Amino acid sequence: MVRQHDKIINMAAKKVLAPKGLFRQGTSRTWLDDNGYFVIFVVFDSSNWSKGSYLGVGIDFFGEKSESLNNILSYSYGNRENEFCSYDGNDDEFQAKMEEFAETGLRKVMEYRKFKDMDYAKKCLEQKVSDLPENRRFWEVYDLAMLCFLKGDFKNGLTIFENYLDLLEKSIYVGEIYIEWHETFYKHCINSIKPFLTTKEAAQKMVLDMIKRRRDYFSSKSSFKKMNKERFLLH
Repeated sequence: MVRQHDKIINMAAKKVLAPKGLFRQGTSRTWLDDNGYFVIFVVFDSSNWSKGSYLGVGIDFFGEKSESLNNILSYSYGNRENEFCSYDGNDDEFQAKMEEFAETGLRKVMEYRKFKDMDYAKKCLEQKVSDLPENRRFWEVYDLAMLCFLKGDFKNGLTIFENYLDLLEKSIYVGEIYIEWHETFYKHCINSIKPFLTTKEAAQKMVLDMIKRRRDYFSSKSSFKKMNKERFLLH
């Protein structure tokens, strides 16, 4: 049985987001905006403790990452936008608040659609990396390298990717703590990515193939049936 506050969230999202081309991910509280090499998601996050919703808006670039991340959507860019709003049984009040959340989400979607321009996307990712302390940089550097390869900025991509390999290798051990999946992904980068970094064309095709594989995976799921199966890159 669908809970009343979930019904209200869906009604608010449908009213605000659907007319702008977003579609609901199955029966979840997540709405998606398909942009070829990336997807924007607007998620009305739940809480384990109370009825209600947070709001998060993010971009997931379709380039492949670690195995645990390839089959889910995760934040490559963006973050939680609103604090938790509780549902106390007042439907009208909660409806109004969820419509505000949806409007906030839509504003971020319109901002993030600018990432279709890869030069703009690169500037945003460069700024994100620059704003982070060195010891907190991780996927941001990898995403930037893959974007450079995708847009044909080969030399810059190589430099960034080598920096990422150094960062990844150093992160395998944090003090005396061994992080197994970091080592696994480091080996993947060396064995399955680096051999393709021979020319601009080869690197670009590698990322295009990554994008297609992830898009094919998601579009095979009933909850992503509205995803355009043919659109995997926009120039």
